[in-house]
Amino acid sequence: MTEHSTRKPSSRPPGRFFPPLTESNYGNQLKALRKKAEDWGTLTIQPNKNGVYSASASQTVESPTGYQDAWLRDNAMIAFSRWQCGDPESALKTLAGLTTFLKTQAHKMVAIIDRPELSQDVQKRPHVRFNSRNLKELHGDWAHAQNDALAYVVWLRLRLAASNPEFQLSEDERDLYNLFPAYFQAIRYWEDLDSGAWEESRKVNCSSVGAVVAALLEFQELEDDRKRRAHVEATDLQTLIDHGLRTLRKQLPFEAPPNRRTDAALLFLIYPMKVVSPSGPINDPQMQNWILSLIRARLVGSVGIRRYIGDSYYCQDYDKWLPADMRAGDFSARTELRDELLQPGCEAQWCLFDPLLSVIYGERRQLAEQIEFLNRAIGQITNSGGCPELYYLRDGRFIPNEHTPLAWTQANLAIAIHALWQSKDESASMRAKRKR
Repeated sequence: MTEHSTRKPSSRPPGRFFPPLTESNYGNQLKALRKKAEDWGTLTIQPNKNGVYSASASQTVESPTGYQDAWLRDNAMIAFSRWQCGDPESALKTLAGLTTFLKTQAHKMVAIIDRPELSQDVQKRPHVRFNSRNLKELHGDWAHAQNDALAYVVWLRLRLAASNPEFQLSEDERDLYNLFPAYFQAIRYWEDLDSGAWEESRKVNCSSVGAVVAALLEFQELEDDRKRRAHVEATDLQTLIDHGLRTLRKQLPFEAPPNRRTDAALLFLIYPMKVVSPSGPINDPQMQNWILSLIRARLVGSVGIRRYIGDSYYCQDYDKWLPADMRAGDFSARTELRDELLQPGCEAQWCLFDPLLSVIYGERRQLAEQIEFLNRAIGQITNSGGCPELYYLRDGRFIPNEHTPLAWTQANLAIAIHALWQSKDESASMRAKRKR
């Protein structure tokens, strides 16, 4: 499947949950939107007793989709959203659940640190998807070579520890998290072929390398504030970070050239990881501009945003071609088989990314674009108030897939609404200062 695609005309989803926001009155409109979202439960995400979230609350325990399970990546992003929206205690509870699960994976990291060749068997790597109810491994194979998923948890846990003395790592947590730098060194993360954010064929993904860099930078920030354990002491953090930065500077603004160029996962390096940002290690405004421009030029669709050109997951009439137990299955070793189903221009359009673009443009003080992409995200909410994973073409019409609501979409939309509200408050404060 080549990267070039001919776009197929398509319609927007039917109906609209809430009218578009306008620059002239978005403050009052945001109040009404937040009230309606609260009444309809649009952004309501309930963790289980472990503090962990299933991928989609719509799926039952026996669902063949597997979206009743938990992913490290999704949970870290949801926890981050809770923190950004003013609930750090909820974020910490989720991270406690993730830490409990990762403790069951620590022996795998230790084994790979001692014998790096074991990492070639992805089932021997730390697992990234698990049973949300008992925090145990799932049976069966999965594309567990996902360095970004591990890095998101480490990055967020250490950021929380740095933000508040009450959130410091316990002794048990230190024992676990201190393994990660040596683990990332053992697998040579800067050149490791991993399955990345979309859990597909293995390659050197910038979105994964950058996530590890962000996690290692958090270790570096905390290095002077805590005693270093043996594994961490044996690891030169700056050297590890430099390895990753060299890969990023070589490959960006592409994801994994030459096989994958424009990929929406690169947005995560801008937000929330802030690797490519004025405050990050790649402080290059033009690089950020390139990433944003490529995604807008290549991936923005009429309804949502494609993950990448040639993405066959939930392509046109997907549920006609695959039974329920195969739709979200592991295609990492045979993506080309699923790719044969895709008609050019008929990739699914996801609901994760418009909220992120809104936040990014808000941080860039580009209010028009911030509102534009938030309006697109609001337009993706179903008439019943649900936040889908994606829209796909069914009999020529875009409809949401069965993973509605998707917790990760809900989390991203919550941040985008919160960020625009903050923009409103900042604008009001600036106007007040000018009047003095």
